[in-house]
Amino acid sequence: MRKKDYTYVLDAFLHKFSKNFIFVDFEYGYGGNTLSRIIAASPEFYWDGDSVLYPDKGYSIIEDPEPYPHFASPIEQELCCTHTPDDFMYPDSKFNRVRDLFLLHKKYLKSKKFCIRSHNGNTHEIFPKNTVVRISGKEPDFRFFKPTGRYIDKVNNDNVINVDVNEIFSKDYDTFESSYLYLCSKLNITPQVNRVRAFILLWLERQERYKKLLA
Repeated sequence: MRKKDYTYVLDAFLHKFSKNFIFVDFEYGYGGNTLSRIIAASPEFYWDGDSVLYPDKGYSIIEDPEPYPHFASPIEQELCCTHTPDDFMYPDSKFNRVRDLFLLHKKYLKSKKFCIRSHNGNTHEIFPKNTVVRISGKEPDFRFFKPTGRYIDKVNNDNVINVDVNEIFSKDYDTFESSYLYLCSKLNITPQVNRVRAFILLWLERQERYKKLLA
């Protein structure tokens, strides 16, 4: 199957089941995998296993081929990243991944929703009927150890839920809780405050451990 055929079929599928597929649109280093895991901790979403169970050795390490290697080194990925290799990333160019998505959706269509991650930045335009959770705000200092001044603006569209990266992942409990409960309310999902908070704090602690390695 040619890529253009694959893209057409995938887009048609995601358009058709717009209520089942929620996009998490984010820039590199903005914790999109972590947010996907947080959302999927609620029972309304499908996840193979416990999305916020943190392995002792960290999550999987991704080795992207040249000339576009992963921006994080293996040790940074081990301590700082929460990769979701079995989850779907839009657009995914591998036909077997699309096929698996179709089969999984068919099995859980009536009972679950799914997170689709993307670095596109414009999924709210491509899929105007799907809900898009967009991570915005000033680059987080827990992920960017050398400031660059980057800032991701909010998008004011009816299908977009803007989440500030420094609020949802804040060390301050009240700031986190307000952002998390707002997200759950907009998505109409059941909050899992204690489990999600514990997961975030462990994730942030691992970021600090990596910083100490750099010192």
